[in-house]
Amino acid sequence: MPSATDLPSTRRPGLQALRRRLAQTPGSLALPAAAALAGLLLAGVGLVRRPPPPIQSIPPGYAALVNGKSILMSDYMAQTMEVTGASYDDVSPAVRAKVLRDMINEELLVQRGVVLDLPETTTEVRDVMVAAVNTQVAQPVLAEPVSDEQLKAWYTAHRNAYTTEGAMDVTDLVLHVGGYENANQTIAQAETDASEAAYQLRSGADLRYIMDHFGFVDSHRTSGLELDFGAKIHLGAQLFNLASTMQDGQVSDPVTEPDGLHVLIMNHRDTPRPAAFDAVRNKVYQDYRDARRQRADQQNIALLRRDARILIAPGLRE
Repeated sequence: MPSATDLPSTRRPGLQALRRRLAQTPGSLALPAAAALAGLLLAGVGLVRRPPPPIQSIPPGYAALVNGKSILMSDYMAQTMEVTGASYDDVSPAVRAKVLRDMINEELLVQRGVVLDLPETTTEVRDVMVAAVNTQVAQPVLAEPVSDEQLKAWYTAHRNAYTTEGAMDVTDLVLHVGGYENANQTIAQAETDASEAAYQLRSGADLRYIMDHFGFVDSHRTSGLELDFGAKIHLGAQLFNLASTMQDGQVSDPVTEPDGLHVLIMNHRDTPRPAAFDAVRNKVYQDYRDARRQRADQQNIALLRRDARILIAPGLRE
């Protein structure tokens, strides 16, 4: 039987070699070498240490653990209410089970997305992350109460943004080039006819006579009193901008558009006017909060940029 001295050593060969080298090292280097040996020993202990046992029970307040990531019971209950429209206690066990299963599936997909580095590479994920960070940054600001004094100050400083919707009843006459007596009518001739028609309308000429004599037709782009946003859609930007400056009974100068020359007759105009604070308080409140959120986002970006190291390629600038 082999003696104890013949058995293989259980010590690691690397550590034995290190000890021999240490014994041969001059005294001035013994202390650093000893420190290195201690570090290796600690690392070896870490390598052979058993991993912590898996969690066998769910801590209080948790609905599930997915690869160590928690799903809080409060989130589970809130998700149940959001999905079903009923409280957690009012839905069946089968419905609760489906909600929890969906939440676990979602967590698995999120974890897989992190492994695949989706936050770095996928535009949709990056957009959601940006929105989430901005929301988190703005939460403390938006949680602060807002007084009527603050809202009224905002309303006064931005009064032009809070006006009643204007409306107009306008007739849009159009003279198609070549449509009056002469199929070879030129643009210049049509402009002359349109200017004469506008002049006669201002002088009190009958609308039907003008239309029949000069060959104008009603474009039917508008019909009766319309809110400004509808009139702008129907008339187009050029004609609407002109009409919005007109008063009741006014006749415009001819305006050239691709389909011919237009003459507008303003039958009735309700101009936009400042709205009372009480009538637009909800909109003022929303605008005020949006402005505070935007300011918080800008301040956060300024802080991040201050601490970041940003390099831009030659020839480019931001």
